[in-house]
Amino acid sequence: MQANRIQAKIYADTALPTERLIPVFHRWIREGVLDELAIDVADYGHVHEGPGVVLIGHAFDFFFEESEGRPGLVYARKRDAPPPAERLKDAVRRALLGARRLEEDASLAGLRFRADEILVRAPDRVHAPADDGGFAELSAELTALGTTL
Repeated sequence: MQANRIQAKIYADTALPTERLIPVFHRWIREGVLDELAIDVADYGHVHEGPGVVLIGHAFDFFFEESEGRPGLVYARKRDAPPPAERLKDAVRRALLGARRLEEDASLAGLRFRADEILVRAPDRVHAPADDGGFAELSAELTALGTTL
């Protein structure tokens, strides 16, 4: 897939007051927890079913959001994507690792993520058009990734 921007959402079993994530994401920045440059944290908890709390990075964002009325952690690649054949797998891997880190954080006791469903978006209309061809390309990669997972 040629899309540079890819999002992968790992659904949470339960909702979480988003303000509890703010100090966790700030700690990730301070301690360099991620292998990517994390810059800031923004709180959009006031937006109904919005982006919640966002960890803003140079090439990525993590956000704990409640779109569709379902809480979950989204990894969003914005730029500096890996080679095309690795992009989808990389986004899903990073989303799963982020979810695991949140589950293991003592300050978020009880937070659990599901491993049986992942939402993937490719909000890159230039490289991943919303047409039959774009869907076919993404579908083929999702099928291969599903087999690997």
